[in-house]
Amino acid sequence: MEKNKKKKSNKLNLIICGIAFLVMVFYLIFVDGVDNIIKAISNINPIFILICAIFMIGYWLCEAGTVHIMLRSMHPKMKFWNTWLVTIIGQYFNCITPSASGGQPMQAYYLVKFGIPLGSALTALLSRFIVYQFALTIYSIFTLIVGFAEFGDDLTQKGLMPFVLIGFVINTAVIVFLLGIAVWRSGTLKAANWIISVGVKLHIVKHPTKWRLYITREVDKFHENFKFLKKNVGIIIRSFVLNFIQLTLYLSISYMLYLGFGMREVSLLQVISYQAFVLMISSFIPLPGAMGAAELGYAGFFGDIFGDYTSVSTLLWRIFTFYLPIILGLIFTMTMKNQGIEEPSDMEVKENMYNMERALEAPHNEE
Repeated sequence: MEKNKKKKSNKLNLIICGIAFLVMVFYLIFVDGVDNIIKAISNINPIFILICAIFMIGYWLCEAGTVHIMLRSMHPKMKFWNTWLVTIIGQYFNCITPSASGGQPMQAYYLVKFGIPLGSALTALLSRFIVYQFALTIYSIFTLIVGFAEFGDDLTQKGLMPFVLIGFVINTAVIVFLLGIAVWRSGTLKAANWIISVGVKLHIVKHPTKWRLYITREVDKFHENFKFLKKNVGIIIRSFVLNFIQLTLYLSISYMLYLGFGMREVSLLQVISYQAFVLMISSFIPLPGAMGAAELGYAGFFGDIFGDYTSVSTLLWRIFTFYLPIILGLIFTMTMKNQGIEEPSDMEVKENMYNMERALEAPHNEE
């Protein structure tokens, strides 16, 4: 019964993603017309389409490499192919679940099936998340500072600067929270509980006890992970480099599309920066793949850059960064099923995550 519910839920998410794709196609036809779409697609250089595909493969390889480096430090016999499979499956579930919430639990489940202990699986996945968040924030700050003189006025005139600043504030808050956990666990918990208390007084937060328990559990998980990272500085450096390459590949896809249409007026820095802003802003939208928000954000930032090719470039960008991971991830998930590893039920995933949290629990000294 539980597995049937899980399968129905995933099928529903896939149907929603499929509907979103069709809506985008029909919108494209309505706005640009079939003739203009065919003309735009025929004008793009196929070599740059191939480069986009190569960049996405490189993006996945870098993520798999980051997780693999951390796993190998604990389990030297872990095969890279298995880490690669788990990475693609995680990308798939990230795409079809709200706020990319389904990827990490599924990755943990399949890592356990490959013989990785629960605690080690969670350590590798959470460590990768921590390094990625730092890399994304530093990358975005760098591009804005370096390129502000070039495109700052453009963002202001388009009315997009407030969204950029909101994205920075949210990402910076995440980094500050993570740093607080790393250096001052007790203080971070006190601050989080104070925010919950304020939320209760303002009638924003309901069930405060539930939230306090959840925050405490999350803080404890990340605190243990920082202990692992502190002991493995070499791993941090290698992981950060891989994340930097991963982000560069992902953020450069739009520039490859831009070059593919034969345009050369806008710099690589501006396109990468705008793509970073779209990623930052849309990543906090609680919908599968930030559907709707990602497309609107892309059109808002790149409308003047791509001009008449904006709609087609938006479609191609989403195909590479959203729909392609879904297709490949679904194929890989079915491949795992053929190997006798069934997709877990909701209950199995929740139980697996609970057991991992228990595996990481340890007495903490108050800082």
